[in-house]
Amino acid sequence: MTVKLKVYSDFTCPYCYLAESVIQRAQEGRDVELEWVPLELHPFPSPTKEWKDMKESWESSVLPHAKELGITIKHPVAASIPYTHLAHQGYIYAKEQGRAQDYVKRVFSALFTEGQDIGSEHVLTEIAEQSGLDRDSFHAVLNSEEYELKLNRIRERVKAENITAAPTMVIGDRMLKGLYPQKAVEKAIRCGIRDEKMHFCEGDECY
Repeated sequence: MTVKLKVYSDFTCPYCYLAESVIQRAQEGRDVELEWVPLELHPFPSPTKEWKDMKESWESSVLPHAKELGITIKHPVAASIPYTHLAHQGYIYAKEQGRAQDYVKRVFSALFTEGQDIGSEHVLTEIAEQSGLDRDSFHAVLNSEEYELKLNRIRERVKAENITAAPTMVIGDRMLKGLYPQKAVEKAIRCGIRDEKMHFCEGDECY
Protein backbone atom coordinates (compact mmCIF):
# COMPACT_ATOMS: atom_id res chain seq x y z
CA MET A 1 0.00 0.00 0.00
CA THR A 2 1.19 3.50 -0.83
CA VAL A 3 1.55 6.04 1.97
CA LYS A 4 1.62 9.77 1.22
CA LEU A 5 4.45 11.81 2.72
CA LYS A 6 4.10 15.57 2.47
CA VAL A 7 7.03 17.77 3.40
CA TYR A 8 6.33 21.46 4.01
CA SER A 9 9.68 23.05 3.30
CA ASP A 10 11.60 26.16 2.31
CA PHE A 11 14.83 26.08 0.31
CA THR A 12 16.61 28.48 2.70
CA CYS A 13 15.95 26.32 5.77
CA PRO A 14 19.08 24.30 6.67
CA TYR A 15 16.97 21.80 8.64
CA CYS A 16 14.89 21.22 5.51
CA TYR A 17 18.08 20.55 3.56
CA LEU A 18 19.14 17.98 6.16
CA ALA A 19 15.63 16.50 6.25
CA GLU A 20 15.76 15.96 2.47
CA SER A 21 18.54 13.39 2.90
CA VAL A 22 16.86 11.80 5.93
CA ILE A 23 13.60 11.40 4.02
CA GLN A 24 15.28 9.96 0.93
CA ARG A 25 17.02 7.34 3.09
CA ALA A 26 13.91 6.57 5.14
CA GLN A 27 11.66 5.97 2.14
CA GLU A 28 14.13 3.72 0.31
CA GLY A 29 12.55 0.37 -0.50
CA ARG A 30 9.12 1.51 0.72
CA ASP A 31 5.99 2.43 -1.21
CA VAL A 32 5.96 6.17 -0.52
CA GLU A 33 4.41 8.98 -2.55
CA LEU A 34 6.58 11.98 -1.69
CA GLU A 35 5.36 15.53 -2.19
CA TRP A 36 7.23 18.72 -1.30
CA VAL A 37 4.97 21.64 -0.40
CA PRO A 38 6.32 25.20 -0.59
CA LEU A 39 6.39 26.99 2.77
CA GLU A 40 8.07 30.40 2.44
CA LEU A 41 9.63 31.43 5.72
CA HIS A 42 10.51 34.94 4.53
CA PRO A 43 8.04 35.71 1.73
CA PHE A 44 8.61 38.50 -0.74
CA PRO A 45 8.37 41.47 -0.23
CA SER A 46 8.92 41.27 3.54
CA PRO A 47 12.23 42.81 4.72
CA THR A 48 15.26 40.68 3.92
CA LYS A 49 16.99 38.81 6.73
CA GLU A 50 20.68 38.20 7.25
CA TRP A 51 22.47 34.84 7.44
CA LYS A 52 24.55 36.20 10.32
CA ASP A 53 21.40 36.16 12.46
CA MET A 54 21.54 32.36 12.25
CA LYS A 55 25.15 32.10 13.39
CA GLU A 56 24.40 30.89 16.91
CA SER A 57 21.90 28.22 15.89
CA TRP A 58 24.12 27.24 12.95
CA GLU A 59 27.04 26.40 15.22
CA SER A 60 25.05 24.93 18.10
CA SER A 61 22.46 22.97 16.15
CA VAL A 62 22.79 22.83 12.34
CA LEU A 63 26.44 21.73 12.17
CA PRO A 64 26.14 19.04 14.91
CA HIS A 65 23.07 17.58 13.17
CA ALA A 66 24.86 17.61 9.80
CA LYS A 67 27.89 15.88 11.28
CA GLU A 68 25.73 13.21 12.89
CA LEU A 69 23.95 12.59 9.59
CA GLY A 70 27.15 12.59 7.55
CA ILE A 71 25.94 15.47 5.38
CA THR A 72 28.11 18.29 4.08
CA ILE A 73 26.64 21.74 4.68
CA LYS A 74 28.26 25.15 4.32
CA HIS A 75 27.08 28.46 5.70
CA PRO A 76 25.98 30.55 2.67
CA VAL A 77 28.47 33.26 1.77
CA ALA A 78 25.89 35.88 0.76
CA ALA A 79 24.87 38.43 3.36
CA SER A 80 21.11 38.22 2.86
CA ILE A 81 18.84 35.21 2.88
CA PRO A 82 17.34 35.02 -0.65
CA TYR A 83 13.64 35.09 -1.37
CA THR A 84 12.40 31.70 -2.55
CA HIS A 85 9.18 32.46 -4.46
CA LEU A 86 10.89 31.94 -7.83
CA ALA A 87 12.49 28.69 -6.69
CA HIS A 88 9.07 27.48 -5.55
CA GLN A 89 7.42 28.49 -8.82
CA GLY A 90 10.12 26.49 -10.54
CA TYR A 91 9.39 23.55 -8.25
CA ILE A 92 5.71 23.58 -9.25
CA TYR A 93 6.76 23.32 -12.90
CA ALA A 94 9.36 20.62 -12.13
CA LYS A 95 6.66 18.62 -10.33
CA GLU A 96 4.36 18.88 -13.35
CA GLN A 97 7.18 17.59 -15.54
CA GLY A 98 8.01 14.66 -13.24
CA ARG A 99 11.38 16.12 -12.20
CA ALA A 100 10.47 17.37 -8.71
CA GLN A 101 12.82 15.27 -6.56
CA ASP A 102 15.91 15.99 -8.66
CA TYR A 103 15.08 19.70 -8.78
CA VAL A 104 14.59 19.92 -5.00
CA LYS A 105 17.88 18.17 -4.31
CA ARG A 106 19.78 20.42 -6.71
CA VAL A 107 18.31 23.67 -5.35
CA PHE A 108 19.23 22.69 -1.79
CA SER A 109 22.74 21.69 -2.86
CA ALA A 110 23.21 24.89 -4.86
CA LEU A 111 22.64 26.96 -1.72
CA PHE A 112 24.07 24.84 1.09
CA THR A 113 27.08 23.23 -0.60
CA GLU A 114 27.91 25.49 -3.56
CA GLY A 115 26.96 28.88 -2.11
CA GLN A 116 24.91 29.95 -5.11
CA ASP A 117 22.15 32.57 -5.06
CA ILE A 118 18.93 30.59 -5.48
CA GLY A 119 16.99 33.85 -5.72
CA SER A 120 18.62 34.40 -9.12
CA GLU A 121 16.69 33.51 -12.28
CA HIS A 122 19.96 32.58 -13.98
CA VAL A 123 21.01 30.19 -11.21
CA LEU A 124 17.58 28.57 -11.06
CA THR A 125 17.48 28.14 -14.84
CA GLU A 126 20.88 26.41 -14.76
CA ILE A 127 19.61 24.11 -12.00
CA ALA A 128 16.47 23.34 -14.02
CA GLU A 129 18.49 22.43 -17.09
CA GLN A 130 20.68 20.12 -14.98
CA SER A 131 17.46 18.53 -13.70
CA GLY A 132 16.38 17.66 -17.23
CA LEU A 133 13.94 20.53 -17.73
CA ASP A 134 13.67 22.65 -20.84
CA ARG A 135 15.63 25.83 -20.22
CA ASP A 136 13.40 28.26 -22.11
CA SER A 137 10.14 26.84 -20.76
CA PHE A 138 11.45 26.97 -17.21
CA HIS A 139 12.67 30.54 -17.54
CA ALA A 140 9.23 31.55 -18.83
CA VAL A 141 7.65 29.94 -15.73
CA LEU A 142 9.67 32.22 -13.44
CA ASN A 143 8.00 35.24 -15.04
CA SER A 144 4.57 33.67 -15.45
CA GLU A 145 1.42 35.04 -13.81
CA GLU A 146 -0.03 31.53 -14.11
CA TYR A 147 2.65 30.02 -11.86
CA GLU A 148 2.55 32.97 -9.50
CA LEU A 149 -1.17 32.25 -9.06
CA LYS A 150 -0.44 28.54 -8.52
CA LEU A 151 2.02 29.43 -5.78
CA ASN A 152 -0.50 31.82 -4.22
CA ARG A 153 -3.07 29.02 -4.06
CA ILE A 154 -0.55 26.82 -2.28
CA ARG A 155 0.19 29.65 0.18
CA GLU A 156 -3.52 29.95 0.96
CA ARG A 157 -3.87 26.20 1.46
CA VAL A 158 -0.86 26.03 3.77
CA LYS A 159 -2.20 28.95 5.78
CA ALA A 160 -5.58 27.24 6.10
CA GLU A 161 -3.82 24.09 7.30
CA ASN A 162 -2.02 26.20 9.93
CA ILE A 163 1.41 24.88 8.95
CA THR A 164 4.02 27.38 10.13
CA ALA A 165 7.18 25.35 10.88
CA ALA A 166 9.71 24.07 8.38
CA PRO A 167 10.24 21.25 7.92
CA THR A 168 6.88 19.73 8.76
CA MET A 169 6.27 16.16 7.61
CA VAL A 170 2.78 14.73 7.29
CA ILE A 171 2.79 10.96 6.91
CA GLY A 172 -0.69 9.54 6.70
CA ASP A 173 -2.40 10.93 9.81
CA ARG A 174 0.89 11.71 11.59
CA MET A 175 2.62 15.08 11.73
CA LEU A 176 6.31 15.49 12.55
CA LYS A 177 7.47 19.08 13.08
CA GLY A 178 11.16 19.75 12.71
CA LEU A 179 14.12 17.55 11.85
CA TYR A 180 13.61 13.96 13.01
CA PRO A 181 16.04 11.01 13.07
CA GLN A 182 15.81 8.59 10.18
CA LYS A 183 14.47 5.82 12.43
CA ALA A 184 11.57 8.03 13.55
CA VAL A 185 10.65 8.85 9.95
CA GLU A 186 10.91 5.17 8.99
CA LYS A 187 8.61 4.25 11.87
CA ALA A 188 6.04 6.87 10.85
CA ILE A 189 6.14 5.49 7.29
CA ARG A 190 5.66 1.92 8.53
CA CYS A 191 2.71 3.01 10.67
CA GLY A 192 1.26 4.97 7.76
CA ILE A 193 1.46 1.92 5.52
CA ARG A 194 -0.15 -0.20 8.21
CA ASP A 195 -2.93 2.38 8.55
CA GLU A 196 -3.61 2.10 4.83
CA LYS A 197 -3.80 -1.70 5.09
CA MET A 198 -5.64 -2.13 8.39
CA HIS A 199 -7.19 1.29 9.16
CA PHE A 200 -5.59 1.42 12.60
CA CYS A 201 -2.19 1.56 14.18
CA GLU A 202 -0.99 0.87 17.71
CA GLY A 203 1.62 3.64 17.75
CA ASP A 204 4.74 2.31 19.44
CA GLU A 205 3.76 -1.25 18.60
CA CYS A 206 4.11 -0.72 14.85
CA TYR A 207 6.99 -2.60 13.22
